[in-house]
Amino acid sequence: MNINLELYRIFYVVAKNGNMTKASEELHISQPAISQQIKNLENQLGGTLFLRSNKGMELTSEGKSFYDYIKNALQLINNAENEFISFKELSTGTIKIGASTTLTKLVLMEAIKKFHLDYPNIEIDIKNDLTRNLILDLEKGKLDFVVFFEDEVNNNMLDVIKLKSIKQGFLYNPKYFNDEIDKFEDLLKYPVVLQKKEANSRKFIDKFLLSKNISLSPKTEVVGQDLVLEFADSGFGLGFGIVEMKKDYELKELKINKNIPSINVLIAKNKNTNLPFASKKFIEYLKNTQKIA
Repeated sequence: MNINLELYRIFYVVAKNGNMTKASEELHISQPAISQQIKNLENQLGGTLFLRSNKGMELTSEGKSFYDYIKNALQLINNAENEFISFKELSTGTIKIGASTTLTKLVLMEAIKKFHLDYPNIEIDIKNDLTRNLILDLEKGKLDFVVFFEDEVNNNMLDVIKLKSIKQGFLYNPKYFNDEIDKFEDLLKYPVVLQKKEANSRKFIDKFLLSKNISLSPKTEVVGQDLVLEFADSGFGLGFGIVEMKKDYELKELKINKNIPSINVLIAKNKNTNLPFASKKFIEYLKNTQKIA
């Protein structure tokens, strides 16, 4: 049975008021038009909903039972509309982001702080993991979007845009080392600190050096960029990391860094799903804080 929802709404208002005049005032519809719509509904249902008398519109026993269901149904619809409006107006909702701990600190935090000031009721749920695991969660709909370092992600399910470029390079503490490296082959003479092979930053430098027929065997391998810089700062070796993070340490750049290309930071979302209102707005904040047009 395919009955117009408007007929149910008219029935509800008439039954609630028990009076055609009051129903007409509330609905802004003429009484003859309301009467005709009620007849249409009764015909489609195949039964009588109202007993018409001088006292007004009195529900039949079947009409009373029908009214209870329609009242609850319209309330649910009203609640759904109100909740949708709350999502649209960003007074409620959750943003589910995937990113490494490094990118959370370096790229996301400024946007998170500004967004939270403007929309304090929006929950921000960040999952930190390897890019390949985050992409899998994105495919499954567990995340709204993923922020990650450029990788050889070849997935037709994803929409990917560039957020910014970040300069990476070899960093050293001058208390332990001097910059006497004129060419990349000289790196083989020094201990180096790198992230583990699964990390995109490690893949990036391995691929770059391999193009020059150089393969580094790190003295120390760690999980995150912060640890690379911590170990380099402590004199364990030359650390390959994000250059702008060196400000928190006593680290300097090797001069050969000028020959290392920047790495792109990307945003990926699932083509098959629509972003929630809150996530769309947050990406705007993210682009603005990174000065992306």
